[in-house]
Amino acid sequence: MKIIVSGEFDENLTISLSQGTWNTTTYPLFEKLNSIDIELDREPNIYRLTIKYNAEKVYFENILYMSNPNLDELSFYFYKESERIFCKIKSERVMELNKEIVLGELPDSLKELKNVLKDYDEES
Repeated sequence: MKIIVSGEFDENLTISLSQGTWNTTTYPLFEKLNSIDIELDREPNIYRLTIKYNAEKVYFENILYMSNPNLDELSFYFYKESERIFCKIKSERVMELNKEIVLGELPDSLKELKNVLKDYDEES
């Protein structure tokens, strides 16, 4: 899988795919300003795309790969406009991903969970 990231972003940007419900496997695609080469299962599968622009701006989407996801080329172009963060996503294999999105605030329920986990880590 080839990953191309461009536009306005910093070292806090992470992009990943995850697979599974209870025993989730996370595959980082981009972190610390670098694309990461990964090898996914070649069979059709459902993945969850997660984009974390910073601690508060996120995007989640479920993706169905009908064929080998390793043959896909994903590109992400980030830009800011009117104090909002946009991303143009392009995929050669998943046509539903070819769109422009707005990264949103982390939902309150996830903010609470994040704080609980942070407090737990600090106490341990």
